[in-house]
Amino acid sequence: MPSIKTAFTLSCLLSSALLLSACNKDKEPPAQQQQQSGSAQDTIGQLKQLPIKQFPATADDGHDIAILDDYDRRFTDMSDSMEMELAKMKEANTLTPEFEQQRQKDNVKSALSMLKELELKTEQGRYIQGLLYDYWEQQAKALQQADSPKSGASQNVDQLNEYLHAQSQLHHWRSTQSAETKAQEE
Repeated sequence: MPSIKTAFTLSCLLSSALLLSACNKDKEPPAQQQQQSGSAQDTIGQLKQLPIKQFPATADDGHDIAILDDYDRRFTDMSDSMEMELAKMKEANTLTPEFEQQRQKDNVKSALSMLKELELKTEQGRYIQGLLYDYWEQQAKALQQADSPKSGASQNVDQLNEYLHAQSQLHHWRSTQSAETKAQEE
């Protein structure tokens, strides 16, 4: 069963995906906007859980789980801070689309930098790091191409599925590690 943190992360991701896809809505005719709104709902319906990849347990599992959890906490704190800043600016009517897009680019760049700096020791840790890095790399490309034609909705779904798979893999790994630790203590 997903934790509250996983549910929150999922809702943040879906919001981010919809926000990113909405960057140029002001420039589109209303009929096209309505069509895209429907496709966003279709996209959410296409999300699917990818199977967990099995890795052998190692002595460094706890180390890598702690590093990935720390990354997640730091990135979430940073993202929450940015969202609050943007919400305050929107409320004060000082938020421009250009500034909002720049902050989104900064947030993605920070995610990539933080992931690159992780010193993981296990194959599973590097696997999760790679999934997350690929996801944020695709988000960076999507933001750079915000003024050009959109990539297909199926590509966005694939990217989101990849991110969710990384989160599921980490959750599974963490729970497996906890179970092994409890078994050793008994």
